[in-house]
Amino acid sequence: MSPVKPLRLAVVGFGRVGQVCAELTSLSHDLSLAAIVRRAASAGGKLPETVRSIPVTTHIGQARDVDVALLCVPTNAVMETAYQILQHGIPIVDCATLHGEALHAHKNAIHKVAFHHRAQAIVGAGWDPGALSVFRSWFALLTPGGATEMRHHTGISLRHTTMARSVVGVKDALCAEVRATDGRLQRYVYVELEKKADANTITQAIRADPLFLGEDTQVFPVESLAELEQEGRGVVLDRRGPPGRLGHHHLLLEARLDDTVLTAQVMVAAARALRRLHVGPRDLVCGIAASGGNVIEAALHRSQHSHVIFAESLFL
Repeated sequence: MSPVKPLRLAVVGFGRVGQVCAELTSLSHDLSLAAIVRRAASAGGKLPETVRSIPVTTHIGQARDVDVALLCVPTNAVMETAYQILQHGIPIVDCATLHGEALHAHKNAIHKVAFHHRAQAIVGAGWDPGALSVFRSWFALLTPGGATEMRHHTGISLRHTTMARSVVGVKDALCAEVRATDGRLQRYVYVELEKKADANTITQAIRADPLFLGEDTQVFPVESLAELEQEGRGVVLDRRGPPGRLGHHHLLLEARLDDTVLTAQVMVAAARALRRLHVGPRDLVCGIAASGGNVIEAALHRSQHSHVIFAESLFL
């Protein structure tokens, strides 16, 4: 079997998302960077060493042999940029941060242009919408009739943090407080341990302190609290299923993340998926599972006359 030709990507816009997309592409064995498209005012700007050999243009028409364009531009510039690129018949992936009716209106507008020029597009390929939408959808699928609560920022309790830091064997600690869907207060205590400290003993000591008695307290040992605090945004997704004979399920996702990096990861995964989707006037709602860079497809639904796909449907 002959080797698969690398997918040639153009990164349009070179802010934080664009830079990470370029880095991920340069590190991949199945992708190559065809061009970086920048505004004329910044086209001469200095590039990271890893991509300095890549052609920089001010218009997609100047780039050669582009398979997919990653639109890493501000949301208010996505539509105009998409229109310019789709006119060349080049498939696009965007990470527009739109939700609800605004996202559907955006998809419909992109569809008209994509259908006219017979090019495919994936919209909303970021962290939110995108990857986080997948978690919300799966939680709802697994617990029908339940209730979901999502919080983007966890509160910090200084008093509880100070107590956790005082426990023997704890080098540093951070206590976050969150509200469950039923109103209960939950404590998430992140602890960086001293060498040879026993995690179970420290967990018991924290939970036994009067400050934590009667509260739902979870203790998480971490390698470096400083790194944890610098990781970026936090999100808590809490889903509780309805009580019944089949059990009362409680699903919880708690994450600290850099949403810029995850947005770039989703965009690159979406670009890979585009190559594997059928070309033609139909919408393939596909499932992909990424493992070691391999993408597995499963076409689940088809509707006539659409070339535009929601990013979250790629993972369902």
